[in-house]
Amino acid sequence: MDLFGKTKDSLLLALKGMAIGIGNAIPGVSGGTIAVVTKIFDRLIEAITPDIKKLIKNLPFLLPVGIGMAAGIFLTALVLEKLFENFYVPTQLFFMGLIIGSVPTVYKECRKDGRRIRPINLIPFFIGAGAMIFLLFAREGTSMFSGGDTLTVRDIILYFVMGIIGAAAMIIPGVSGSMVMKIFGAYDSVISAVAGLDIPVLICFGAGAVVGLFTAVKLIDIVLKKFRQGTYCFILGLIAGSLAHIYPAEFRFNAQGIVGIVLLLVGIAVPYLTELPSKLKKQE
Repeated sequence: MDLFGKTKDSLLLALKGMAIGIGNAIPGVSGGTIAVVTKIFDRLIEAITPDIKKLIKNLPFLLPVGIGMAAGIFLTALVLEKLFENFYVPTQLFFMGLIIGSVPTVYKECRKDGRRIRPINLIPFFIGAGAMIFLLFAREGTSMFSGGDTLTVRDIILYFVMGIIGAAAMIIPGVSGSMVMKIFGAYDSVISAVAGLDIPVLICFGAGAVVGLFTAVKLIDIVLKKFRQGTYCFILGLIAGSLAHIYPAEFRFNAQGIVGIVLLLVGIAVPYLTELPSKLKKQE
């Protein structure tokens, strides 16, 4: 392949990576699903490996995708930080819509190949929902992080752990990594850190994300193969229990509230629209 061809392929991979990054930065939109739609999911899973030789061999693929993802996340974070600051209620309701809209996709994964949900797998569903309801009362509305100018040891550990969880969730089609962070109350802090280039926070979170990607790929592959329905039922439980966390208590039937209701409906439609191209292609 000539230089022009290689440059063109790298640019295309970067654009696909940017689409995945934008998806990963928006709660309720699955970066994994976008990776499937853009036809690089399988290659991405194979390329992310702790085997140094294979990793080096896959760098021409991973680098443009990674750069594109970083650019997509950063650009989205800049916009979202302003929206949180000036239009908190409509933004929260939009994200609430995105999460509600993601339920059918996750439910379909629970019933993959037309299988009924086994009664035993209702247990992980209720565990997931119960855990989120417990966190709602246990947190008493406080932030997961200290919020000070300097990171505490607890903050460092939490950012690292959320990096692992967010990265692991990011690679599962139908599941949004940022949605999971939203569920656990870490999303706003991470988005602010990305938009403000808070290097200490980004190092802690990034280190966790790297560990999460390399260790979770194989683990998730095994868990989804052996306990696919139970795993997705647990995720569905987390989603159901998370809605109470995300609903803005400041909601009022004023101008922002009405706009928020409209955006809630738009958000519900977005996950369906992101999967529409792949559905149409299957019908052809």
